[in-house]
Amino acid sequence: MKRALTVFSLMCLLFMTVFYADSSLMVLGADSEIDFISAEHIESGIIYEKSVESNSYSLSSFTAPEDGYYLFEAMGVKYKVGAFFEKEYNYYEPVATLYDSDKNELQYVEFDFYDPSVKGQVPYTKMVQKLKKGEVYYYKTQLLNPDNSGKYYIRVIKAPDLVFTYSLLDEFSGRYELYRYTGSAKEFTLYNYYTVSKDDSLFTPMDDVVLDGIGLNAFEGNEYLESIMLPSDLTYIASEAFLNCKMLNTVSLNRNIETIGYRAFAGCESLRSITINSYDVVLEPQCLGYDENGNKYSDFKIICNAGSTIEEYAKQNGIDYTLITKEPDPIDSSDKTNTGNSSNNIKDQPASEKPHISTSASISPAPSKVIKVVKPKVKQAKIKKVTKTSKKRRLKVKWKKISGVSGYEIKCGLNRKMKKGKKVVFVKANQSSKIIKGLKSKKVYYIKVRAYKTYKSESGEMRKSNGKWSKIIKAKTR
Repeated sequence: MKRALTVFSLMCLLFMTVFYADSSLMVLGADSEIDFISAEHIESGIIYEKSVESNSYSLSSFTAPEDGYYLFEAMGVKYKVGAFFEKEYNYYEPVATLYDSDKNELQYVEFDFYDPSVKGQVPYTKMVQKLKKGEVYYYKTQLLNPDNSGKYYIRVIKAPDLVFTYSLLDEFSGRYELYRYTGSAKEFTLYNYYTVSKDDSLFTPMDDVVLDGIGLNAFEGNEYLESIMLPSDLTYIASEAFLNCKMLNTVSLNRNIETIGYRAFAGCESLRSITINSYDVVLEPQCLGYDENGNKYSDFKIICNAGSTIEEYAKQNGIDYTLITKEPDPIDSSDKTNTGNSSNNIKDQPASEKPHISTSASISPAPSKVIKVVKPKVKQAKIKKVTKTSKKRRLKVKWKKISGVSGYEIKCGLNRKMKKGKKVVFVKANQSSKIIKGLKSKKVYYIKVRAYKTYKSESGEMRKSNGKWSKIIKAKTR
């Protein structure tokens, strides 16, 4: 009996020890509450320097002076790395979250591709959000590495028509995509090249850069746009880029387009036909010919080349299509192979009507250049596994290394479309795993990876070629 009581007592003691140890760990690891009441008020157009302590954040409140789109920016402040070398510097890497007046999260963004050895590269985050006049919004900024203390600059301004995403891939080139369009033009032309100069801005870009792609949801819900002419060097249109552009009826594509993303033109109810002259284009599900609810339009037509991936897409989706018998001029509106509102019936705008474009930096169109580009093939990436880490709100992604590439791009989100809770991370070529930080706790994330390779064109300029995305893998955070 005594032995049984002793064993029972020891088991109780062990249980209590484990329970209290677990409880203390749970308390230590719990996410702290956000103190919205003590948020410091900030004004539009002013650059603020913020300090953040390790495992903490800085929170600001912003009251929209009028209805419209606003650009929220954060940039890491430079600090000295070496104690004896004045020119050795690094930057703190900011992470930003935006909340509405009810404390609901609106957007989250993280800059996680920063190499201090690359000249001119600065860790930078941005968010564009439509705000209502007089409402209070909360702008939280913290550091990518929560164990560090540091500083960064923040600013909120009325969003310009064009906002660019800038990620430097190497010391010779920049990668630009159109992050968000907030303009009210009915007819709009995008150009191949932009001259970008550093203004009184947090944004630090380059000169004479190529617009490489249209970003996620860049034109989503625009209620004015009727026609758009895309530049000849554009290679991709990301998922839901033109989602629910109800008035859009004419799209001018080019022969260099490589990818049209998931539901890129879904809900464009005025777009009845489109011409695509390329032969090999990756067309993701419901990118053409579908409404916002995933239902197919009965009167939509694709005009394409025989034997192309576009023809195959039309067949697989039961979409009406017409084959091009004579290759049309990509900007000739009089070509007889185009019917209805096809993609090649926009007239050139007079030079006097070409807009001077301003974003967070000063941007103006540069003269068009014709470059013959031969792109290298890049193998499709393959994810080995995605696992939880010992810390909350993180996932570790491992993939099969591909030789000869310049790096990898990781994309994740809270749904398969990766629209909700989306994150994009760039990783160097010598890595085959990456810990994705700043995720939500106990949530299922969808993750995919692709490789890319930079190369020189015939004119000596650096370009980028993307491989196909890997299969999507699901994983739940701790």
